[in-house]
Amino acid sequence: MKTDKLSPEQSLGLITQVITQARNKFEENGFIYMFWGILIAIASIGQFILLKNEYYNIHWYPYLLMPIGSIYSYFYFSKRKSRNKQNQISKIVTYTWIFLSLNMMALGFILASILKENLTPIILILLSIGTIISGITMKSRLLFFSGILINLSAFLCFRVEWTYHPLLMGIVSIVAILIPGALLMAQHKKRENVQKP
Repeated sequence: MKTDKLSPEQSLGLITQVITQARNKFEENGFIYMFWGILIAIASIGQFILLKNEYYNIHWYPYLLMPIGSIYSYFYFSKRKSRNKQNQISKIVTYTWIFLSLNMMALGFILASILKENLTPIILILLSIGTIISGITMKSRLLFFSGILINLSAFLCFRVEWTYHPLLMGIVSIVAILIPGALLMAQHKKRENVQKP
């Protein structure tokens, strides 16, 4: 087996190419950030409305959208995966989100009665970790700072009455997930239009 040594410039070029491919994939998939931003906002604000109208027994029902969203995301990415080969950075980001999503759903559907008012801050912390990792690996300052905002809102939740947690989560999902997703998609479309002859 023959191996060629790369010069430092070639190595840097290869690393830059891999990061650019991952960034393009997720910028193109700004749609998935928009999808989850809307879904989380609907579920969170729905829960807030149910709590404020004293439907305490069913206030968590809007979160049944999360497993449905996960199934949709699975098929969405499976279809795209068959068209495009994933590089290592894309795999890291994808598996990070799969692992975090499974943990967030387990916390929400299995351990909510134990975590009580600490559930939303913990979920926001996990959400911030995924967003920060996405931002770092794809060299996206937008995602990185969105993750920081989500993280700060998680700690704010510890100081806010728990019935307002869903409202805060809904606002954060719009500001730090939906809007960045739309901006990522717009950046990708702009870049694609510039590259086309």
